[in-house]
Amino acid sequence: ATQSLKDGRWDRKLYTGTELLDKTVGIVGLGRIGRQVAAYCQALGMRTIGYDPVLSNEVSLKAKIEPVSLEEIYEQSDFITLHTPMTSETRNLLNANTLAQCKDGVRIINVARGGIVNEADLLAAIESGKVAGAALDVYTQEPPPKEIAGLLSHPNVICTPHLGASTDEAQEKVAVDIAKQLADALAGTRIFGVLNSPVMSVLAAKRDLKPYVDLAERIGSMQAQLVKSHFNEVEIVSRGPVFEGAMGVMEAALLKGILGHTSEDLVNLVNAPAMAKSMGLHVREVIEEGGDGGRFKNEVTVRVKCSDGMREIAGTTFANEPRVTAIDGLAVDFAPFGEFMYFENIDRPGILADVFPLLSQSGINVNQSINARSSSLGKAQTMISLDHSIPEDVLKQVQSIEGLSNVRSFKLADQPALGDITQPSRRPASPLFGSGPTKKHPGYSLNQLPTDALGRSHRSALGKAVLNDAIEQTKTLLDIPSDYYVGIVPGSNTGAVEMAMWSLLGSRPVDVLHWESFGKGWLSDIAQQLKINFNEIPAPYGSISDLSKVSPANDVVFTWNGTTSGVKVPNGDWIAENREGLTICDATSAVFAMDMPWDKLDVTTYSFQKVLGGEGAHGMIILSPRAVERLEQFQPDRPLPKIFRLTKKGKLNEAIFKGSVINTPSMLVIEDYLDALRWAKQVGGLPALINRSQANYAAISDFVSKKDWVHFLAEDESIRSNTSVCLTLDLPADKVKKVVKLLENEHIAYDINAYRDAPAGLRIWCGATVETSDVKALMPWIEWAYNKVKDE
Repeated sequence: ATQSLKDGRWDRKLYTGTELLDKTVGIVGLGRIGRQVAAYCQALGMRTIGYDPVLSNEVSLKAKIEPVSLEEIYEQSDFITLHTPMTSETRNLLNANTLAQCKDGVRIINVARGGIVNEADLLAAIESGKVAGAALDVYTQEPPPKEIAGLLSHPNVICTPHLGASTDEAQEKVAVDIAKQLADALAGTRIFGVLNSPVMSVLAAKRDLKPYVDLAERIGSMQAQLVKSHFNEVEIVSRGPVFEGAMGVMEAALLKGILGHTSEDLVNLVNAPAMAKSMGLHVREVIEEGGDGGRFKNEVTVRVKCSDGMREIAGTTFANEPRVTAIDGLAVDFAPFGEFMYFENIDRPGILADVFPLLSQSGINVNQSINARSSSLGKAQTMISLDHSIPEDVLKQVQSIEGLSNVRSFKLADQPALGDITQPSRRPASPLFGSGPTKKHPGYSLNQLPTDALGRSHRSALGKAVLNDAIEQTKTLLDIPSDYYVGIVPGSNTGAVEMAMWSLLGSRPVDVLHWESFGKGWLSDIAQQLKINFNEIPAPYGSISDLSKVSPANDVVFTWNGTTSGVKVPNGDWIAENREGLTICDATSAVFAMDMPWDKLDVTTYSFQKVLGGEGAHGMIILSPRAVERLEQFQPDRPLPKIFRLTKKGKLNEAIFKGSVINTPSMLVIEDYLDALRWAKQVGGLPALINRSQANYAAISDFVSKKDWVHFLAEDESIRSNTSVCLTLDLPADKVKKVVKLLENEHIAYDINAYRDAPAGLRIWCGATVETSDVKALMPWIEWAYNKVKDE
């Protein structure tokens, strides 16, 4: 209308408005700003209704705001105005589904946070006439992208460029306040604000309390995101000697966590108690300094009573890292950092198998799965730690799985930033980063292994069935061609490689590729033990052999992934499809973590104790039809030890590949391997295992990219291993050893020193059984140790 008149027109009939008098305004979020907006609306004669998960009904009614549910907001409001923070619960709060529940002709106002309104759905609702108009000051992406130009240019939309505090008066007040506080501080007269807070004074005097304050805030944040209905009462019980003299501090931390997810206002340790009081939130704080009766010397328990029951979350700290130890009385153990998905489920086998493939197919890496089980009730609560937030469409798919309920996502703050020398407060949940044997899979328990085959003959029907089950599950998980043979053999991966070389090599020259110690070891055996014609194609640590020098007429022996150099072959394109020779591939640190082109591999070997975190002593050998043909047609001119014999009367001994092993195996080791295979299937199969390993590598790569003192041993990114990640530090070799020792003494990382023949540095195992959250937690500790040793 203004622009029309300025343009010389008098178009009164085009600009008919709507009265506010007697209209209903629905206010989502009744913090300080939301209640002030209500007062303005009441002055204009509007009926005010509101929703807030924390504000008590008494305080709401005192402010003349009728407390209602979100559904009632949608059903009754002529205007909906948003005054809530952006959280996993409020993301896309107004979407196609919720807008459809609104009155026809509703008007939407969002001056709180971008992303609370789904902008595409809002435009569709305006164009359909469901929504009469909207006023927006904030956007999902700022500045707004071209994709929402249709919304911003719509005649029924008022839009401004995030001007919430853009007034001359507001800017002047902030400047004056800062100047006065700085002048007072420099003059030594008085200091207002955080530094005068009793809470901060206690924290300054009790440094050992800080991890528990962080814990209380994180538990509060969890409670705010997991409770399904209105808060009625909150109780925090801090038990243990560390809490002596801490009355008020733990309550403030808890409220900061809760209100940070429910209030649009800035919340801190100083103002959180006053904010809670103004909102009518009843808080009870109990300090029990003795610590008797608890599971831990010092622990925090938070109970939230709401309209549909009570939720209890307890925690403590391990080595100054916050840990959640119980939910609703059920024991758990996890570090409350980062992104999570939560749901309640029936406690029966296999129910989680439907969840993990969905996440894997959506490219979402699972760091850790935490189950709080009640066998007597047949119910469980599950938290899944994720690499990044779960998209809404994937969350809806999980919600549709039978047997799951109350499915939701929540986010907790990442590890706080620390100074260069300050010891990080967050520790890896497991210090096992060694490259073999490697860490057991998440949730592993020796007590869960079946024991029926223990003490039984491996030649019994039961023994053979268990061994054959391991073979068949391997073939299925790795998607090995049906005409390939898979067998369990003696001597770990070394035994499997030697078996292949002694049984198959000698009919033609051999190209031997090596760029680290194990490949060089195979060369030594070929040259000095087998004494056959060979062609050496070497490369130094951190590089890879010239693959173009491999002759299709020759056999070739190589490691797919150099465990001691952190270098892998980028793919199998260099192996000729019409080759005459055989390929013998040591894949022990590659299989289950990298794509293996089976059509290019004639013999593949590995051992249990690498990517799946199994036990040693047994190896696996995978033979192609071409390898079987060689076995049956070629007779080596050397005697073969019994444990190397793959043929019987000139034919492949197929019994080996059906569970009849050459020597006596450990059935406990086989059951351990089967347990790892079941876990791998549960988390989403081979794609999920590869994703987990790549996510671990990416966590290190992100860290290295930001530091100038740590480097990958392999400079070429295309050949870097995603399992055995090798790093160099800008330190002499003796100081690198001190870094490794320091991390071991702190129980942060075990066995991460570079291999004895490799350049001085670190070797960090990033296979699928390692949690990405642990890799991320390790990185600041490496920097801490580096700085500590560097400055000695």
